[in-house]
Amino acid sequence: MINPHDLAELLDRNGFYIDDDDGEVLPSLDPDDNVEEDLLIMLAAVGCLVLKRHSDDNMIGFYLPHWKAYSNMDEYCLEFPNDPACKDYDL
Repeated sequence: MINPHDLAELLDRNGFYIDDDDGEVLPSLDPDDNVEEDLLIMLAAVGCLVLKRHSDDNMIGFYLPHWKAYSNMDEYCLEFPNDPACKDYDL
């Protein structure tokens, strides 16, 4: 599975907006963009994103898992050292 930081970078590169405070993924902040939610639904279905309801309007939002737990890849790799993105390969 892809780690949250790499997933955030790929989603951002493809026009999605990532809220730095809570890791919520939004299709776009620009109403003229035609970024679809279908990808977010598929990512949630396979466990790459988590669903949470907003407290103010009870709507479902898409969130990157463990977003607040890791401020950088070093912290992530301490928690998940076997993740392929965290392994160092000596050639």
